[in-house]
Amino acid sequence: MTINCTQCGSSRTHKSRFRPGERTPSNLLLSPYRCRDCKARFWGRNSDAYFVAATSVGSVFLLGTLIWIGFSTDESIRNNLQSQSQAASAELLRSPPQSPLVIVSTKPTLSEAIARGEKINLESIRNEESHSVPNPSDNRFYTISLFLEKARKGSADAQYQLGLLYLTGKGTLQDFSEASKWFILAAEQNHPLAQYELGLLYQIGQGVEMDSEKSYVWFNLAAAAGVEQAALARDKAMRSLSRVQLTSAQKTAREWLNSRNKSEKQLSGLE
Repeated sequence: MTINCTQCGSSRTHKSRFRPGERTPSNLLLSPYRCRDCKARFWGRNSDAYFVAATSVGSVFLLGTLIWIGFSTDESIRNNLQSQSQAASAELLRSPPQSPLVIVSTKPTLSEAIARGEKINLESIRNEESHSVPNPSDNRFYTISLFLEKARKGSADAQYQLGLLYLTGKGTLQDFSEASKWFILAAEQNHPLAQYELGLLYQIGQGVEMDSEKSYVWFNLAAAAGVEQAALARDKAMRSLSRVQLTSAQKTAREWLNSRNKSEKQLSGLE
């Protein structure tokens, strides 16, 4: 944009530099110019400043418009959601009550799985059992009481559950001596998972005196029943035994299993 000289009217002008103290609010939209013909210095309109000012005003206006639209949209959405919620509540009140859904579990129990000769995954069973105990009152004695009565009556599953509770400290105070007590009772009834846990306790000496041979015996029995982790633990424990100890441990496991089988046959014959 051409600015004519205010002195001679020449169009041959150019912008001049601001001198110290010339930049004031009063001449914010002005700029100094100098004439190439008469060398006069004068003030003229600064087109760049006008453009910046117009852009700033437009931006502020646009931002305000967007904010207003956003608030309006949020309010309309809020009103729509409230209307839908009220309609759903009214529909729910008008609908007749439905009968509760009854879910029947078809998953076999641990005893059934053992009887079928299925392979037992210890970690999955541990995870399921750690979440399967209801505890509405958050009472540490409540969880124990769920299994204690059955365990005292000789239920191997309940004895194993009690041992697991005492071993992990979930639902009661952690107590390795109590854990080993219930694991021994369950293991003597040929409970594979209790036999595996008992093997671990004998291996590290928790709740019982450390005994590598007994650890191998219980691992061997649990592995024979299909506990995969027991087979791995048995093979690892075997490396720490001498040849004499290994022979003795295998003999003990074989005699224990034979004795157990004879007892079961005698009981079945009596029945």
